[in-house]
Amino acid sequence: MESTAHTPDASPAADARTSGKAADLEARAAELSELATHLQASSEAERSALAKELHDELGGLITAAKMDMAWLSSHIGNSLDPAADEKFRSVVQMLNQAMILKRRVVESLRPSLLDHFGLPVALRSHFDENCGRAGLEYVATLPEETMDLVPDSQLALFRVAQEALAGVLARGTAKHIEVVIEAEEEGYSMLIGDDGSAFDTAMQRTLVGMRHRIHSAGGTLDADTLPAGQGNRIRVYVPRSPAG
Repeated sequence: MESTAHTPDASPAADARTSGKAADLEARAAELSELATHLQASSEAERSALAKELHDELGGLITAAKMDMAWLSSHIGNSLDPAADEKFRSVVQMLNQAMILKRRVVESLRPSLLDHFGLPVALRSHFDENCGRAGLEYVATLPEETMDLVPDSQLALFRVAQEALAGVLARGTAKHIEVVIEAEEEGYSMLIGDDGSAFDTAMQRTLVGMRHRIHSAGGTLDADTLPAGQGNRIRVYVPRSPAG
């Protein structure tokens, strides 16, 4: 007699085990997401504290040194020999360069322009300085009016643009980059495009952090490399309200 194999329906116990595993995975994913959000918030707090310390302490020291050099200059006058005078001027120049470097580091850690004047001004300043120093052409199409976004969402967009530009400069193959922010009905979209080589491994890892940061603000981030060496695109959307 021919026998027929019969597979019984899944038992309630098996269903419960499957459901329990799914619930455990969801809980674990939620914990990891919460941890990532906490780490990003802690990193921003540390950056802000370090920026304040550099601005107050290091800035104060450099300013005091420049004032002392100015006092020395007024009292020494033209009494220095040419070699000593050259050294004196060199120290003054180094102090000026140190002040510029301090400002650049502080702005990178915690952009004061973002806090005081909003995202468009902060982005223009950041791209002006970094693209100008690297010889990279850029186009910025940004809102002229104040953006009605909560501070955390503006910071999220700034960090994405900052890290995208850093990635382009690190790969060193692009000649042009653009950043476009447009107001939409319930939020803002941002496009960052370049004509350089494809995202490398380091940038792929950075994109994971970018995506989580934007998701924490209630938004979305998509990134892709265009065919035939046409460059890369990062598209971001954030709602006006993070709960949206």
